[in-house]
Amino acid sequence: MQLKKILARASASVASVASAVSLALLAGWCQAQPAKAGEQDECPADTPYLDADALKKAGFELTVFKRFCYVDKSGSYALVLGEKQDRPFAKEQLSSSIQAVLYKVERDNGLTRQWSIRDFAGPDDGGINFRSKLIELTDIDGDGLVDPIVVYRFFARGDDGAVSTDDFSGGIKLITFHKGRKATIHAITGDLDGDRKTIGNSNYFDLPKPIRQHLVKKMAAMYKARQFGFDNSYDFAPRKEAARR
Repeated sequence: MQLKKILARASASVASVASAVSLALLAGWCQAQPAKAGEQDECPADTPYLDADALKKAGFELTVFKRFCYVDKSGSYALVLGEKQDRPFAKEQLSSSIQAVLYKVERDNGLTRQWSIRDFAGPDDGGINFRSKLIELTDIDGDGLVDPIVVYRFFARGDDGAVSTDDFSGGIKLITFHKGRKATIHAITGDLDGDRKTIGNSNYFDLPKPIRQHLVKKMAAMYKARQFGFDNSYDFAPRKEAARR
């Protein structure tokens, strides 16, 4: 009996050490791989608790597109992006639906969902996809917590049925989470000034000023880089949602 107890304790101790080492490696990897401007750190390819089976058990539904890892003062996290990728197109891999989930990586390597996004292409859209190079995982307001920014675009379909990749067609969403609250910017564009508008939900206007300013600068930079034709009538600042009657 004593031998069994000793072996059981040893096994538990090894598992605990392995878990701690795994988290330490993840934290060290994230800190040792500083992202350049406009780039993010993808999780190590051999991370076992982020493989397809583990994510399926954690409730992730779509085909995994990207996995980003980061560490802040509250712990270690993995942002997982999924796309259905059921609308092939010569210039873009498009989908009818997308999914993003932020998981906290627990000490036992378990995944605890923090928040999620699920969105769908509209009836007039050719498809939807993440703009992974525009995603940011940084502490914008200096409180020690990462403020994730997720960006995805809706591609318009023309009268001839062809999908347009022009920067003055379709729509785009920028979604950020600050202390668990989802702030959304939804912009649509067009050839005429009156076709373009950028709307922020109520949580956007409750964001700390540095985060709102950062998002406006981001949209201005995207406009300049011809990544999307935002409405610049108000120096790219979003307008409030119209009150529902």
